[in-house]
Amino acid sequence: MNRREAIQRVAMILGGSVIGANLFLEGCTRPASKDVAALFEKESTTFLGDLAEAILPKTSTPGAKEAGVGEFIPVMIRDCYDPVDQKAFVEGLANVNERSKKEFNKPFQELTKEEQLKFVNSYDKEAQAFQKERGEKQNALNEEAKKAGKKPEETEQLPNHFFHLLKQLTMTGFFTSEVGMTQAMRYVKIPGRYDGSFPYKKGDRAFAF
Repeated sequence: MNRREAIQRVAMILGGSVIGANLFLEGCTRPASKDVAALFEKESTTFLGDLAEAILPKTSTPGAKEAGVGEFIPVMIRDCYDPVDQKAFVEGLANVNERSKKEFNKPFQELTKEEQLKFVNSYDKEAQAFQKERGEKQNALNEEAKKAGKKPEETEQLPNHFFHLLKQLTMTGFFTSEVGMTQAMRYVKIPGRYDGSFPYKKGDRAFAF
């Protein structure tokens, strides 16, 4: 299974397209703003790994944290997301502990596994309702822009919900990782073994297995 197939599977699980997937497949890179650059700090990647683990915990197979999702997320945010969603993600992440304290009187990383599950489930329900409303508003904006003769890139883009982005990134990061591909899914060694350190030259095309 290659990255494209893995992303398609994630999209089926989530019931929609994966934000930023096309740029991820194309290997697009962008300079990081100060706020986005902060996501690469150890404290942030650990926090993101803990959040991802609550969404996709370890069972009979490794969880999201062991798959390196905490380190994967900042790369995707920097390289594949537009400024609107970058801002939504950074602001949403900064609000996690405040929300956790409001609901459980303690920061997220101090919650029990059961409390973390309740926390992310609550976030997920909110995100689903938000995304439904956002989709309706975005469609209306797209129609207005089309009537006005504007190009797609000139159309205002509404931000996605933070948790919606986080959940998609968690699933994408896990199922495109070595752990996800070899332990959570069946992996056929064609044309050869998995090599995460294979030398890459700028402009090389991705492998298709």
